Amino acid sequence: MPLSKNVLHTSSRMGRARSYADGYRYCSRCRAFYLTNSIRCPYCGIPLRMAPRKRKGREPPKAVVVAEDILMEAEEVRVRTGV
Repeated sequence: MPLSKNVLHTSSRMGRARSYADGYRYCSRCRAFYLTNSIRCPYCGIPLRMAPRKRKGREPPKAVVVAEDILMEAEEVRVRTGV
């Protein structure tokens, strides 16, 4: 199989996210990005990733709003130690 010149090596997380957006696919075994229409890696044959595994950093963290009555009830709770 001929070697492809459409290989992109990146080390930063932002570069990886942009690589997926640019159409590159990632091989977990080779640890390289390839610009190909194939589903499998041209070198090792395992399936290529078309999107990052984790979506961390893209979505803002969810905030939990606690009702007033629950907060008041929590203030009244006492914990006994030394039973």
